Amino acid sequence: MFQPIQSSTVVQQIIDKITQSLIKGELKPGDRLPPEPELALQFGVSRTSLREALKTLGGLGVLVARKRGGTFIATSGSQSMLDPLIFSLIIEKGSKDELFELRVLLEVDAIELVIKKASDADFILLANELDKFAANISSGNLELLANLDLQFHLTLLQISNNPSFSRIARVVMQLFATPIQNALQTLGPEQVLSNHRALFQAIVARDLLKAKDHVVKAFESTRQFL
Repeated sequence: MFQPIQSSTVVQQIIDKITQSLIKGELKPGDRLPPEPELALQFGVSRTSLREALKTLGGLGVLVARKRGGTFIATSGSQSMLDPLIFSLIIEKGSKDELFELRVLLEVDAIELVIKKASDADFILLANELDKFAANISSGNLELLANLDLQFHLTLLQISNNPSFSRIARVVMQLFATPIQNALQTLGPEQVLSNHRALFQAIVARDLLKAKDHVVKAFESTRQFL
Protein backbone atom coordinates (compact mmCIF):
# COMPACT_ATOMS: atom_id res chain seq x y z
CA MET A 1 0.00 0.00 0.00
CA PHE A 2 2.71 2.47 0.97
CA GLN A 3 6.05 3.31 -0.66
CA PRO A 4 9.23 3.83 1.39
CA ILE A 5 9.79 7.35 2.71
CA GLN A 6 12.93 9.25 1.67
CA SER A 7 12.92 12.28 3.96
CA SER A 8 14.40 13.62 7.16
CA THR A 9 10.94 14.73 8.37
CA VAL A 10 9.90 11.13 8.81
CA VAL A 11 6.99 11.57 11.22
CA GLN A 12 5.35 14.29 9.12
CA GLN A 13 5.92 12.26 5.98
CA ILE A 14 4.12 9.29 7.51
CA ILE A 15 1.21 11.55 8.49
CA ASP A 16 1.12 13.01 4.98
CA LYS A 17 1.16 9.55 3.36
CA ILE A 18 -1.76 8.35 5.46
CA THR A 19 -3.62 11.61 4.82
CA GLN A 20 -3.18 11.27 1.05
CA SER A 21 -4.31 7.65 1.18
CA LEU A 22 -7.51 8.82 2.86
CA ILE A 23 -8.04 11.57 0.28
CA LYS A 24 -7.51 9.11 -2.60
CA GLY A 25 -9.84 6.56 -1.05
CA GLU A 26 -7.12 3.95 -0.64
CA LEU A 27 -7.96 4.02 3.06
CA LYS A 28 -11.56 4.35 4.18
CA PRO A 29 -13.31 4.98 7.52
CA GLY A 30 -13.29 1.79 9.54
CA ASP A 31 -10.29 0.27 7.75
CA ARG A 32 -7.75 -1.50 9.93
CA LEU A 33 -4.12 -0.48 9.44
CA PRO A 34 -1.53 -3.23 9.05
CA PRO A 35 0.33 -4.26 12.24
CA GLU A 36 3.15 -1.92 13.26
CA PRO A 37 6.05 -4.13 12.08
CA GLU A 38 4.45 -4.55 8.64
CA LEU A 39 3.52 -0.86 8.37
CA ALA A 40 7.02 0.26 9.40
CA LEU A 41 8.45 -2.04 6.73
CA GLN A 42 6.12 -0.65 4.05
CA PHE A 43 7.11 2.91 4.91
CA GLY A 44 10.76 2.02 5.37
CA VAL A 45 10.88 3.78 8.74
CA SER A 46 11.67 2.88 12.33
CA ARG A 47 8.84 1.72 14.58
CA THR A 48 9.65 4.66 16.87
CA SER A 49 8.87 7.19 14.11
CA LEU A 50 5.81 5.22 13.08
CA ARG A 51 4.44 5.15 16.63
CA GLU A 52 4.93 8.91 16.99
CA ALA A 53 3.03 9.51 13.75
CA LEU A 54 0.22 7.17 14.73
CA LYS A 55 0.01 8.80 18.15
CA THR A 56 -0.33 12.23 16.52
CA LEU A 57 -3.09 11.00 14.22
CA GLY A 58 -4.77 9.36 17.18
CA GLY A 59 -4.71 12.64 19.09
CA LEU A 60 -6.32 14.34 16.10
CA GLY A 61 -9.13 11.79 16.12
CA VAL A 62 -8.16 10.31 12.75
CA LEU A 63 -7.09 6.94 14.15
CA VAL A 64 -8.69 4.81 16.84
CA ALA A 65 -6.68 2.21 18.74
CA ARG A 66 -8.56 -0.79 20.06
CA LYS A 67 -7.14 -3.11 22.67
CA ARG A 68 -6.11 -6.36 21.01
CA GLY A 69 -7.86 -5.15 17.89
CA GLY A 70 -5.30 -2.96 16.18
CA THR A 71 -5.48 0.58 14.83
CA PHE A 72 -8.42 1.72 12.70
CA ILE A 73 -9.39 4.76 10.66
CA ALA A 74 -12.10 6.64 12.58
CA THR A 75 -15.63 6.17 11.28
CA SER A 76 -16.95 9.56 12.37
CA GLY A 77 -15.59 13.04 12.93
CA SER A 78 -14.81 14.39 16.37
CA GLN A 79 -14.11 17.78 17.89
CA SER A 80 -10.48 16.78 18.31
CA MET A 81 -10.16 16.81 14.52
CA LEU A 82 -11.12 20.49 14.40
CA ASP A 83 -9.40 21.73 17.57
CA PRO A 84 -6.03 22.31 15.82
CA LEU A 85 -7.76 24.76 13.49
CA ILE A 86 -8.96 27.04 16.28
CA PHE A 87 -5.61 26.89 18.09
CA SER A 88 -3.83 27.78 14.86
CA LEU A 89 -6.13 30.77 14.35
CA ILE A 90 -5.56 31.90 17.93
CA ILE A 91 -1.78 31.57 17.81
CA GLU A 92 -1.48 33.16 14.37
CA LYS A 93 -4.09 35.79 15.14
CA GLY A 94 -4.37 38.18 12.25
CA SER A 95 -5.05 41.88 12.16
CA LYS A 96 -8.41 43.43 12.97
CA ASP A 97 -9.09 43.84 9.26
CA GLU A 98 -8.30 40.19 8.55
CA LEU A 99 -10.62 39.02 11.31
CA PHE A 100 -13.33 41.35 10.09
CA GLU A 101 -13.03 39.93 6.57
CA LEU A 102 -13.16 36.39 7.94
CA ARG A 103 -16.32 37.12 9.92
CA VAL A 104 -18.04 38.75 6.94
CA LEU A 105 -17.06 35.90 4.61
CA LEU A 106 -18.44 33.29 7.02
CA GLU A 107 -21.73 35.08 7.46
CA VAL A 108 -22.21 35.97 3.79
CA ASP A 109 -21.43 32.43 2.64
CA ALA A 110 -23.83 31.03 5.22
CA ILE A 111 -26.55 33.44 4.14
CA GLU A 112 -26.09 32.54 0.48
CA LEU A 113 -26.51 28.86 1.29
CA VAL A 114 -29.50 29.57 3.53
CA ILE A 115 -31.26 31.59 0.83
CA LYS A 116 -30.68 28.79 -1.67
CA LYS A 117 -31.49 25.82 0.54
CA ALA A 118 -33.37 26.72 3.74
CA SER A 119 -36.97 25.57 4.23
CA ASP A 120 -39.82 27.29 6.04
CA ALA A 121 -39.09 25.02 9.01
CA ASP A 122 -35.49 26.29 9.02
CA PHE A 123 -36.70 29.88 9.09
CA ILE A 124 -38.84 29.03 12.11
CA LEU A 125 -35.71 27.83 13.93
CA LEU A 126 -34.02 31.16 13.23
CA ALA A 127 -37.13 33.11 14.26
CA ASN A 128 -37.19 31.18 17.54
CA GLU A 129 -33.67 32.39 18.32
CA LEU A 130 -34.82 35.98 17.81
CA ASP A 131 -37.79 35.39 20.12
CA LYS A 132 -35.52 33.98 22.84
CA PHE A 133 -33.24 36.99 22.60
CA ALA A 134 -36.16 39.43 22.72
CA ALA A 135 -37.71 37.65 25.70
CA ASN A 136 -34.50 37.99 27.74
CA ILE A 137 -33.67 41.63 27.06
CA SER A 138 -35.55 42.73 30.19
CA SER A 139 -33.33 40.49 32.34
CA GLY A 140 -30.34 42.73 31.69
CA ASN A 141 -28.15 39.61 31.74
CA LEU A 142 -25.55 40.51 29.13
CA GLU A 143 -23.76 37.17 29.37
CA LEU A 144 -26.98 35.31 28.62
CA LEU A 145 -27.85 37.71 25.81
CA ALA A 146 -24.37 37.31 24.31
CA ASN A 147 -24.84 33.53 24.30
CA LEU A 148 -28.22 33.95 22.60
CA ASP A 149 -26.68 36.36 20.11
CA LEU A 150 -24.01 33.79 19.26
CA GLN A 151 -26.67 31.08 19.03
CA PHE A 152 -28.51 33.11 16.40
CA HIS A 153 -25.40 33.08 14.22
CA LEU A 154 -24.76 29.38 14.89
CA THR A 155 -28.34 28.56 13.90
CA LEU A 156 -27.78 30.51 10.70
CA LEU A 157 -24.84 28.19 10.00
CA GLN A 158 -26.95 25.16 10.86
CA ILE A 159 -29.74 25.99 8.40
CA SER A 160 -27.21 26.45 5.61
CA ASN A 161 -27.76 22.68 5.35
CA ASN A 162 -24.13 22.06 4.52
CA PRO A 163 -22.74 20.05 7.47
CA SER A 164 -19.09 20.34 6.36
CA PHE A 165 -19.25 24.13 6.06
CA SER A 166 -21.23 24.39 9.28
CA ARG A 167 -18.77 22.34 11.33
CA ILE A 168 -15.75 24.33 10.22
CA ALA A 169 -17.51 27.68 10.52
CA ARG A 170 -18.76 26.86 14.03
CA VAL A 171 -15.16 26.26 15.11
CA VAL A 172 -14.00 29.58 13.67
CA MET A 173 -16.94 31.36 15.32
CA GLN A 174 -15.34 30.63 18.70
CA LEU A 175 -12.99 33.52 17.90
CA PHE A 176 -15.91 35.92 17.93
CA ALA A 177 -17.66 35.02 21.20
CA THR A 178 -15.93 37.80 23.16
CA PRO A 179 -16.27 40.47 20.44
CA ILE A 180 -19.99 39.65 20.25
CA GLN A 181 -20.39 40.24 23.98
CA ASN A 182 -18.39 43.49 23.86
CA ALA A 183 -20.42 44.77 20.92
CA LEU A 184 -23.66 43.86 22.66
CA GLN A 185 -22.64 45.83 25.73
CA THR A 186 -21.82 48.93 23.68
CA LEU A 187 -24.58 48.86 21.07
CA GLY A 188 -27.27 47.68 23.45
CA PRO A 189 -29.54 44.60 23.16
CA GLU A 190 -32.32 46.53 21.40
CA GLN A 191 -30.02 47.62 18.56
CA VAL A 192 -28.60 44.12 18.20
CA LEU A 193 -32.12 42.67 18.04
CA SER A 194 -33.10 45.27 15.44
CA ASN A 195 -30.06 44.33 13.33
CA HIS A 196 -30.86 40.64 13.56
CA ARG A 197 -34.49 41.17 12.66
CA ALA A 198 -33.55 43.23 9.60
CA LEU A 199 -31.17 40.47 8.50
CA PHE A 200 -33.82 37.82 9.15
CA GLN A 201 -36.35 39.67 7.00
CA ALA A 202 -33.89 39.94 4.11
CA ILE A 203 -33.12 36.23 4.36
CA VAL A 204 -36.77 35.18 4.47
CA ALA A 205 -37.38 37.38 1.42
CA ARG A 206 -34.43 35.54 -0.16
CA ASP A 207 -32.92 38.89 -1.05
CA LEU A 208 -29.21 38.06 -1.16
CA LEU A 209 -27.95 41.52 -2.09
CA LYS A 210 -29.91 43.18 0.71
CA ALA A 211 -28.77 40.56 3.21
CA LYS A 212 -25.11 40.95 2.19
CA ASP A 213 -25.32 44.72 2.42
CA HIS A 214 -26.89 44.44 5.87
CA VAL A 215 -24.15 42.11 7.11
CA VAL A 216 -21.35 44.42 6.00
CA LYS A 217 -22.97 47.52 7.49
CA ALA A 218 -23.92 45.79 10.76
CA PHE A 219 -20.45 44.30 11.21
CA GLU A 220 -18.75 47.62 10.52
CA SER A 221 -20.16 48.84 13.83
CA THR A 222 -18.51 45.89 15.63
CA ARG A 223 -15.12 45.99 13.88
CA GLN A 224 -13.57 47.84 16.84
CA PHE A 225 -14.23 44.86 19.14
CA LEU A 226 -12.30 42.29 17.08
